[in-house]
Amino acid sequence: MRETNDASKYRILAQSERIAPVIWPGQDLLFRSLWKLNIPTVVQGLHHLTRGAWTPESFVRTHGAHPVTMLKSHGLPSERVSLARFFEEFGRNDEDRGHAVRLKDWPPSSSFEDEFRENYDAFMRAVPMQAYTRYDGYRNLISHYGIPPYPIKSQKPDVGPKVYIATKDVLQEGSTRLHLDATCAVNLLSWTSSSDPDTTGAEWDIFAPEDLPALRGYLRAKCAKPDAQKGAMDPVHAQQTYLTAEMLHELRAINVRPYKIKQRLGDAVFIPAGAAHQVSNCQPCIKVACDFLCIEGIAESVKVAADFRKYDLTDVMQLEIVLWDAWDSLTFHSRDSEENVTALSRAQKRKRRQRENERAEEDFKRRKLERKANIGQKCPHLHCVNKPRRFPQLQGLFAHMYVLCVESRQNSDCTLLQSGQARSPCARRRTSPLRWPL
Repeated sequence: MRETNDASKYRILAQSERIAPVIWPGQDLLFRSLWKLNIPTVVQGLHHLTRGAWTPESFVRTHGAHPVTMLKSHGLPSERVSLARFFEEFGRNDEDRGHAVRLKDWPPSSSFEDEFRENYDAFMRAVPMQAYTRYDGYRNLISHYGIPPYPIKSQKPDVGPKVYIATKDVLQEGSTRLHLDATCAVNLLSWTSSSDPDTTGAEWDIFAPEDLPALRGYLRAKCAKPDAQKGAMDPVHAQQTYLTAEMLHELRAINVRPYKIKQRLGDAVFIPAGAAHQVSNCQPCIKVACDFLCIEGIAESVKVAADFRKYDLTDVMQLEIVLWDAWDSLTFHSRDSEENVTALSRAQKRKRRQRENERAEEDFKRRKLERKANIGQKCPHLHCVNKPRRFPQLQGLFAHMYVLCVESRQNSDCTLLQSGQARSPCARRRTSPLRWPL
């Protein structure tokens, strides 16, 4: 009852005053009641879970020679340096350096789990609302993505975690400029130069998804002569704008107000899908973030994916494939769970008594076999068209198809050898890889 009352209070403050709710770990029910309304939420009190693995010294000690791209503010060109060299610049005085430096979306590949195992484990322990945010969270639809058997490379979207390292935003150009993501995201502030959980590390401006049309109209009017080379067909996706205090005041005049969030050490900021946002660091910070796809954000994710297609932008999420795999996985597991239910309702008990005679029991077994025969996917290979076999999991189907293709290739080579038309090894190497007949 208390969490229900808190949800009502937070909802009123969020929708009327644009005040983002601040909650504690473990308040999952309260979080869900706010999250379904696309309200940005802050979960505090996680600083004791992020100690040790996120300091500059620990990164230099373990990956100091790792090459990175150091981004600079004030329009200065980026520079390719080692991680140790980047942290040398990161630790310098702002006045001596004269500009801000940062790393964005690091590491750029999906190797975070393998190369930074200590940090990966620490993040997975610390991140709140784990049913949504963990790679295996049951409310995270990406966790249902099908993994093909070896040696087929998985095409699973890279949703993080990723590390964001930036100095203080001295010139007020934005540590992260205005943009929006195709999925929901959580951003955890794991290290600050002050190490004080009571001081502000970064300031966020997060706009509600319903304010996006008005925000875009304002930016188009503000930039009368946009540069097409910077993706100005959409001023938000261009990621070239940081809204100053004056611009935020002008937006307030047309009733467009962002959620203002002051992120402190150990705070996790949850950003809904389709919510444009920007960040300005108040001191040097190290943040770690990951994306997740949940039922509450699907509608906005579909809109952003449509924008990516419209403006010819890269859709790294592959939303349709993720949703298809999630539907297929959930359908299979729901059928499996129905057969393993132990607690029977009154109607189920009545039907069970009706099946006690021998004829009814035979009919029940026959229907059960028919249901099982229709579960799973059929192999699309020509060799299996008329066969009734089905595969309940995509992994088994991929393995079966791989064996068929290898056998087909071997039989083809044997036929060529017998006919005297075998290709040379060099010609065989020039052939294209196996193509799946899907």
